[in-house]
Amino acid sequence: MPRYKLTIEFDGTNYSGWQKQPNANTVEEEVEAGLSRILTETVDVIGQGRTDSGVHAQGQVAHFDFPEPLDPDRILYALLGVLPHDIAVWKMQEVSDDFHARFDAKSRYYKYQIARRPVSLLRNISEMVLDDLDVEAMRYCAQKIIGTHNFDSFTKPDNDNPDSTCEVSRSEFIDEDPLLIYHIEANRFVRHMVRRLVGTIIEVGKGKRAVDEFTDMIENPSKQKNAHGASAKGLILKDVNYKKS
Repeated sequence: MPRYKLTIEFDGTNYSGWQKQPNANTVEEEVEAGLSRILTETVDVIGQGRTDSGVHAQGQVAHFDFPEPLDPDRILYALLGVLPHDIAVWKMQEVSDDFHARFDAKSRYYKYQIARRPVSLLRNISEMVLDDLDVEAMRYCAQKIIGTHNFDSFTKPDNDNPDSTCEVSRSEFIDEDPLLIYHIEANRFVRHMVRRLVGTIIEVGKGKRAVDEFTDMIENPSKQKNAHGASAKGLILKDVNYKKS
């Protein structure tokens, strides 16, 4: 049966995340409904992973199977007419039947946008922080994250992912005036990890926490430690990298 890979961009403001759930509006549900309407058959979409309520994506990846060959250009054009304006499927390609959007992912890449002044055009996709920030201290904390660590200090209990060990290959702050953007790439992420890392680092930048406290949270992980979560609206799933496609 032919398998198709989708690349999806969405503004998560009005959604309870990617993954389908009862009594909530989700991106996965909208994409499935759009494809099912076009193809006049029920379509089951498998995403690379979930995103939290209010989180955005430029490069969310999913796949679905269909019993006959499809024209990707025709499907992409048809989706323009049936999907909400805050969801866009901008790439569709046929892949091998053993490709899996979740299990074949080699790494995920997120960015978190911090607005250093009021920015009307980016208000839905950035968190405004007007305080003076010690950016060098924040960069020091970001470097501490690189490597393989247990991130229990920065997650919530999750029965689906009890292991909080992640291998982080990139963690840095880059100035792109008027934004300060945090970039992080890892083989996997645990629940609320990026938002809690960023939120806690911002507190270091504000002088509300010491660098040594952050270092202790990395080096001596515990779910009892009090990480501070940043707002969901500044977080964007930028890209997902694959071993094969």
